[in-house]
Amino acid sequence: MNTGTKIRTVLAIATCLNTALMATDITQFGNETIDLIYRIVSVILNFIIVACVTWFNNDYTVEACEGTGLTRQLKEEAKGNEFNGAAEFDEDDEGDDE
Repeated sequence: MNTGTKIRTVLAIATCLNTALMATDITQFGNETIDLIYRIVSVILNFIIVACVTWFNNDYTVEACEGTGLTRQLKEEAKGNEFNGAAEFDEDDEGDDE
């Protein structure tokens, strides 16, 4: 696991805990303005962190799909299983977004 993955994992756990606390009365500061600012900042940070985790942990490019397929093959081979590769990217899918 590289440093970026570790950082994103810690941030994802922290934002989940913060969201859970935000939904309770535990994080109220006794001041409506501060409570509102806290909630707004928390929601914004939540969106940013989820976007980062999603972007870096999903295969959005052909190269990333090929890398995932290779990684899965290497893991299966390390387990002693016969693995013929995975179809991670289909050339026919490339133009579907248009």
